Amino acid sequence: MAAETLRGQDEALTLLRAALQSGHIGHAYLFHGPSGVGKTRAALYFARALLCESKGEDGSPCGTCDACHAVLGLRHPDLQLLVPLPTFSSEGRTERQAEEARSEARAAILSRMATDPYFLPIFAKPGVHSVEDLARAKQFLSLTARREEGAKVLILKRAEAMTPPAAHAFLKILEEPQPNRVLILGARQVRALLPTIQSRCLHVRFRPLSTETIAEVLVEQRGISKPVARLAAATAEGSLGRALQHFEPPLDGTGKAVLDEGEFSRLRALALDLFVHPREPAILGPLRRGRLDRDRPRFLAAVSLALHYYRDVLRCQIMGERADLENEDLRRQVVADARAIAAGSLTQRVRVLEEIAEAVQSNVTIPYAVASAQYRMAPGRT
Repeated sequence: MAAETLRGQDEALTLLRAALQSGHIGHAYLFHGPSGVGKTRAALYFARALLCESKGEDGSPCGTCDACHAVLGLRHPDLQLLVPLPTFSSEGRTERQAEEARSEARAAILSRMATDPYFLPIFAKPGVHSVEDLARAKQFLSLTARREEGAKVLILKRAEAMTPPAAHAFLKILEEPQPNRVLILGARQVRALLPTIQSRCLHVRFRPLSTETIAEVLVEQRGISKPVARLAAATAEGSLGRALQHFEPPLDGTGKAVLDEGEFSRLRALALDLFVHPREPAILGPLRRGRLDRDRPRFLAAVSLALHYYRDVLRCQIMGERADLENEDLRRQVVADARAIAAGSLTQRVRVLEEIAEAVQSNVTIPYAVASAQYRMAPGRT
């Protein structure tokens, strides 16, 4: 992976290249920005440069030595990449079985990330970094590097997923820096981390990607048709990883891919039935028919589709009925809703859906979230 393949992150790449060229490498970096925009990809590029056996005069990795290939395959002995995993603790599963399940999930994720660093794992339950994970990381950093005076690199993906004990364990690692040890944290939001962790890291900001960039990758790398790629990109909120996630099943076998070519229109129609033109007062029927009642990624995709429909309605209200729309094939319906829905009501509906998405991501049950949304968006309340 060359740095040039990291799309849309010129500012971050400039900072990293300057550090490599000067040789002034920090002890800890905090790569922050939305999920799926290239933080892990950039971290692996930086790790390649630090571990490369034939780096260029500007400090860039050669891309051809054994070390560079080992980093790309996540096999280098001086590189460790930690990803948050569910605890897998449930009734009837022993502690040993739960740990074995975590190990299997970790191996599956790293195998996928070796070929696609934008890959975002999907699980039915949110993943965490446990204090045991950080103990293993500390042990890794204490080992001698393969090359004399060589570096060791620890990448902590989604650092905000550390449990409180794990966060304090990581803080101790930060407070006792070792020579030639580089820590790279990835996080969606800086404020989600302990202030004492934030202050001990050099910050590198990653920005949302453009809809055009995401759509291009979906078409070029996944062979997805342009109309589906365009709307999947528009609903991804600037995250290539999230757009790709629409087409991936959960790793733990709890569901199917959120979207495919045939599924896209059905999911959008269901989103409009639930959140724009509710046809049934009861919510469980439509949710179950659409497999949304327990499938969190699929439900969040439906919410995102509804949000982008409302944004098309808002475009028509502000820019006129000939405005460019993401849902171009629904133009007549969008125009009709732009005439029928008051601007204040439209703004409130968008706000409610954004809050519902945030609530479901925080483990509020989906039926409750939908009932709350429909109640708050009912006539007379918006």
